Amino acid sequence: MFDLDKLSYQAYGILVIVVLTIIAVLLNLFPFSLVGLIICLAQIPIYLFARMKFADPIHAEGLNVCFVLTILFYILLFICVKCLLYFTNLPITIIFSIILTVLSCYVTSTMPNKVSKLGKLFFGYKKRDESKYKKLIEYLKFNGITEEVLEAENRLKKIDSQMYFIYKRKFKENKTFKEISEEFDIENPRIVEILDKAYFYMIGALNI
Repeated sequence: MFDLDKLSYQAYGILVIVVLTIIAVLLNLFPFSLVGLIICLAQIPIYLFARMKFADPIHAEGLNVCFVLTILFYILLFICVKCLLYFTNLPITIIFSIILTVLSCYVTSTMPNKVSKLGKLFFGYKKRDESKYKKLIEYLKFNGITEEVLEAENRLKKIDSQMYFIYKRKFKENKTFKEISEEFDIENPRIVEILDKAYFYMIGALNI
């Protein structure tokens, strides 16, 4: 089985969009519905745009799980569009498809700094700092500022100063992804990539 966690976030995003486009086409082939296809495809950018507007979008732990949940969630949205088109008229379908899409963003996002209760209930979502970075967070919490930590941080700063300051904001100052994004003017996926590198460097340097 192909491990999606090996992909960059950009490649993962492209893969999801391609797969969703194929699914939207297939669902609207029998019977063929051009209007249904257009509305389904429109849900993808609407979802992505609305999700960017919410504070700190969260992901399932690991891209493999996130991929499966995302595809299933979109299939549900696409089926809702098909049903609405069949049982109602076009304006109602458009309005409800937008409402459902934006609502799904709320369900799968933090608002703000809190994991959506619906997201946790239905999708098992976790804050990234409670799952992926747990080892390092617990180490820093229970060991404090030791010589080993300071030495590793100084080396990290020399290697990549931006990575160090982003690491510091997240792991030392407990800033949210939204706050870090605004301070450094970097998109969330790029921040995650930088934090991943800093995380793996630190746990290696500290032998965690």
